[in-house]
Amino acid sequence: MAVKLWTVHFMRICVANLLLFISLYVLFPVLSVEMADRLGVPVVQTGVIFLFVTLGMFLIGPFHAYLVDAYKRKYVCMFAAALMVVATIGYTFVTNFTELILLSTVQGLAFGIGTTAGITLAIDITSSTLRSAGNVNFSWMARLGMIVGVILGVWLYQSYTFHNLLTVSVITGAVGILVLSGVYVPFRAPIVTKLYSFDRFLLLRGWVPAINLILITFVSGLLIPLLHPFLNDFVLGNIGIPVPFFVGTAFGYIVSLFFARLFFFKDKTLRLIIMGIGLEMVSIFLLNTDLSISISSVLLGLGLGLTMPEFLVIFVKLSHHCQRGTANTTHLLASEVGISMGIATACYMELDTDKMLHTGQMVASIALLFFVLVTYPYYIKKKVR
Repeated sequence: MAVKLWTVHFMRICVANLLLFISLYVLFPVLSVEMADRLGVPVVQTGVIFLFVTLGMFLIGPFHAYLVDAYKRKYVCMFAAALMVVATIGYTFVTNFTELILLSTVQGLAFGIGTTAGITLAIDITSSTLRSAGNVNFSWMARLGMIVGVILGVWLYQSYTFHNLLTVSVITGAVGILVLSGVYVPFRAPIVTKLYSFDRFLLLRGWVPAINLILITFVSGLLIPLLHPFLNDFVLGNIGIPVPFFVGTAFGYIVSLFFARLFFFKDKTLRLIIMGIGLEMVSIFLLNTDLSISISSVLLGLGLGLTMPEFLVIFVKLSHHCQRGTANTTHLLASEVGISMGIATACYMELDTDKMLHTGQMVASIALLFFVLVTYPYYIKKKVR
């Protein structure tokens, strides 16, 4: 009897992962703008909270192995998601910058343990012969959740209130917890492990592709905040309704799923990543011209959709048999670092869109050169699978 990847429990863990990312990323376009307005401080200052979200993910990382080995992994993941929801509610009551920093750090801690525990769960419930495909699909859903969350965040903030946006984030997170509760995880005897460990947190052999992935996701992070009205007020066709930039990105991202299946080359990873980064470069360059912003947004989604899964393959193939979860976590952390740095940089350049676009063009170009000259040769030399 053939073993299936898309079992009901794998579908549930993927949907829960999707909802977890939507719940967080719905906040990302608007949080720095809203908090700056509420606290009466520059957006330059509130933009650093995204760096603290990432810091929280790194602070909890060394303890991840202990938590998922000493306790039931599903409950660890559910608790982390619940803590994320509580932190989201907390944004309603923020009255000063210190509270904002602490709250964003807590949300990073919760998101870090929730996502890494989710990765471990997805591996646990997937047949050993299908784990590579499972890893790629699980990660793909996370990126889709990121894009959908950004779209929702922009639309809700422009059409309704920040309170409505928080409500959607909380409901999405709560539904994600409910879906996660229905995932069946096979019994696993508790393992006694050290309180903290770095070998199941970061894949040290993956430091080169991690740098490359940070550069790639930095570019998309630059475009997320609502500091660039021209990105989110363009009119699509003759409908006369402003469309958020990332709607086109979502379309391109979904199309990439079908486009990538056309490639059967021996060097598929090399060609797809070069094509993906190239499309990201074209996307950011087009934003500095008079051509349609919608074309740029679709190309960005297509580029990310071709690039991100192949980078996950690189991390997995650089890892040894017992390091698959570490490879997935490193891929996640590198992309989150890049996105957070991009958002923070965009906030820092709030009054200079041209400088932001030039920075994006330069970083995208460096990312492509770095992949061709450094990352791919390193990968071919060091891969163990």
